[in-house]
Amino acid sequence: MDLTRMMIACNIPLAKVEQPEFINFFEKHCGKRLPSRTTLTKCMEEECETICSKIKEQLKEKDILYS
Repeated sequence: MDLTRMMIACNIPLAKVEQPEFINFFEKHCGKRLPSRTTLTKCMEEECETICSKIKEQLKEKDILYS
């Protein structure tokens, strides 16, 4: 999830995790394999759902309109 947040915050397309040089860099310097783009996308979608739920909960008792 941290990797997904970092890539989104830095405006790095998630597809970059499929580039050989990106993969080699992370394996060399972090000693870990990167998750696939589809896994990162799923994490991003789950995080968005969590954030939206929190916002809706905070706004639940407010007198505003949202959709």
